Amino acid sequence: MTRRTHLLASVALMGTAPFLGTQAVAQSAETGLIVLDEITVDTSQRGVQTDTAASETVIEQDELDTRQATTMAELIDSVPNVSLINGGLPQGSGVSIRGLGASAGLYGSDGKVAVVIDGVASGAEEIYRNGSMFALEPELFREVTVTRGPGEGFRYSSGAMGGTIEAQTKDATDFLDAGDAFAFRQKLAYESNGDGALSSSILAWAPNAQFDMLAFLGYRTQDERKDGEGVTQDATGFDAPSALLKANYRLNDASTLTFSYAYNEIPEEDVPYDAYDPAWDDTFVDRDTQDTTAYLAYRFDPQDNPLINLEARLTYKHEAMEISSIYDTSGSGIFNADHDTTTWGLRIENEALFSTGIIAHTLTTGVEYKERERKSTLLSGAYAGQNDASAPGGTDESIALYLADKMEIGERLTLTPQLRYEHQTLTSQNNGDAETCFGTFCMPNTPIPDGTSYDKDAVTGAFSARYAVTDAFSVFGTLAYNENLPILDDLRSDNITVSEKGVTYELGLAYDAMDVFASDDAFKAKLTGFNTRIWDGTTYSGVERVDLEGLELELSYVHPAYYIDLNAGHTRGDINGSSTPFDFVPADTLQLTLGKRFLDDQLDLSLEAKHAWAQNRTNGSAGTAPSDDWTSLALRAAYVPDSGLLEGLELRGSIENLTDETYRPYLATRNAAGRNIKFSIAKVF
Repeated sequence: MTRRTHLLASVALMGTAPFLGTQAVAQSAETGLIVLDEITVDTSQRGVQTDTAASETVIEQDELDTRQATTMAELIDSVPNVSLINGGLPQGSGVSIRGLGASAGLYGSDGKVAVVIDGVASGAEEIYRNGSMFALEPELFREVTVTRGPGEGFRYSSGAMGGTIEAQTKDATDFLDAGDAFAFRQKLAYESNGDGALSSSILAWAPNAQFDMLAFLGYRTQDERKDGEGVTQDATGFDAPSALLKANYRLNDASTLTFSYAYNEIPEEDVPYDAYDPAWDDTFVDRDTQDTTAYLAYRFDPQDNPLINLEARLTYKHEAMEISSIYDTSGSGIFNADHDTTTWGLRIENEALFSTGIIAHTLTTGVEYKERERKSTLLSGAYAGQNDASAPGGTDESIALYLADKMEIGERLTLTPQLRYEHQTLTSQNNGDAETCFGTFCMPNTPIPDGTSYDKDAVTGAFSARYAVTDAFSVFGTLAYNENLPILDDLRSDNITVSEKGVTYELGLAYDAMDVFASDDAFKAKLTGFNTRIWDGTTYSGVERVDLEGLELELSYVHPAYYIDLNAGHTRGDINGSSTPFDFVPADTLQLTLGKRFLDDQLDLSLEAKHAWAQNRTNGSAGTAPSDDWTSLALRAAYVPDSGLLEGLELRGSIENLTDETYRPYLATRNAAGRNIKFSIAKVF
């Protein structure tokens, strides 16, 4: 428990002490603190975040392990209104939230969904028909938080009107018990559809109370998968090495240094150029995708000063994709280019706790400077050495100031204003007269002189409110304004001076109580409605305005004998003020999980059912072609003994697509995998 949570817990316990039994509470004569006996509250696989106005879903380590995801995207496919584009693949995949984010079949990102790994934001560049560079090993992570809508994304982006995905990598302390200096965890996994295999090794070391270190080494391999009818899905195989090195050094009680370095790679040989839709072109390429995320952080959190909880974080992000084809004779640069994006950043952030009268403040303030350099060097042809004209190169420099003040007024009302100011400068580098080619179709280009620059400012923000009507029932709402600033891809477009604007309204209800339907049960539910209007559109061809509205439901019920998780998503959208549908709106979905734990919670069995309704409100093709309704079942089991000779062992198994259905999820360009049996064994030594 940190100093801040200890302080808050102590205050809360003193307020509730008169209502606690004498066997549950005692007071220390020396410290004056109230000490509770341990109280155990059963949980489902996933809780519902009823204490915040944000539309937020937190997926913790137990669920991450239970899901046995093959890719980073598969970790979040159970979140309402989150859609995957070829999510079973690390290449040619993407994530869409409320219809915003990756564009099925074309680009991996539209800048409206922020992906943040350990506080380090990923790039937003577009690489034609090559996904969102989501080449991240899911075994690296201990927690993933998905915020739908602008919510609390202003720390990282001015334009994340679709949402924010934040992932935290594992720490050494996740594997070390009190007093341990050393732990080693080995995991082996297998999946039947595609003969997939995984090996991950984790070494945790803490020679003293001041220092701890984690080293992770992983390798995942998979052949091409088959759908429910046994048809091989082209270009679905991959190999994926990964590594993580993370260390913490506590200089004193108030100061900590943290260093982290994570590396992921997807090397491919003789694969179709189009990672989304292999049938788009018959050109085969070698493609090597690499992702490096690193940071060095200093945290200063003095116990005697609640106004200071300061962190300075130096960040580094390198995203690379080298594409080459010795067989291509079209002259198109897209088949032979080295895409390389390097981002350096420095964020200084402070959290202050203070009160003004009856208002308790949690004030977060920060400043961040980032410089991103992007190259897309052509490897052959008449324009070799220039940047590919379809992916202009240059630098993107930005400085941002942001603040959020969570104001708790009394015991029931919470108001949270947020504000972000961002200044951006885009500068052209090495963008000559290379033609823009898509397949065999090429267009001439006018050179952009080196040093040509464009400046843009944005002031964005949000205001949210939550009111606890009773101890169990609350209402909440958010009003947010975003601007999606231009990106380097816009250098050859009139859009270079235009930012997309968006306003989002959210209203919702939440319920959180115990002993609702039976003694010792717990029930949580949250319903959120939203409306988003985007104008000055630059992302989608021929689309100047997008209007979206929808509902999201999350429910968790825990009974002493079983548990239930349920969520549903519903979104509708149109364009340009007309009835013409917005093609990237996801299908409506409903997901239900029924589970039961045995042997003092050591054995967990669950059945998961997901239904998607037909999505025929579209004029698109490929990923946005109409899709039929479908239902998929998954059976999961986890056995984690907590004592005896088997203590430290983790046995997990699942059967996904239990009935071997054949279906294509809307926005995907391939059929989903057929029945897939997964098994893993892990042991901490």
